[in-house]
Amino acid sequence: MGKIAAPIDNKNLCEDGFEDDVFRNFSFAPDHRNGKGVRHLVGTVNLADYNKELLGLEAIVDVKWNWGDSFITITLLAYNPTENLHEVRDEVFKHYRQVFKAWECPENEGLVVEFYELGDKLNVIFYFECE
Repeated sequence: MGKIAAPIDNKNLCEDGFEDDVFRNFSFAPDHRNGKGVRHLVGTVNLADYNKELLGLEAIVDVKWNWGDSFITITLLAYNPTENLHEVRDEVFKHYRQVFKAWECPENEGLVVEFYELGDKLNVIFYFECE
């Protein structure tokens, strides 16, 4: 089995899942939907909303993708100075890995989600399985 890119184009992958669900409380960056296909959101993720044991862990993240691409980039921009950067980053990325892995379900038949982490950036890459 192989795989092909799953573009974010409201046919293969719908942007509503990003803007209305995963990043629903985020703000639009100035270049969001600028007519050039750029999608850019900035917001705060409070990890205690998802895991009560992580009370106090929150971070400001930047999310970008382009219309028709098959990946998004989540960048850790800031975190509470009383917290450990690596712990916050690891927990934020763990959260988003879980969220997007859950997209591999019967409703999204054949969807494969992979991740590539580099420093304070997490790329979430979408594919479809093919024969």
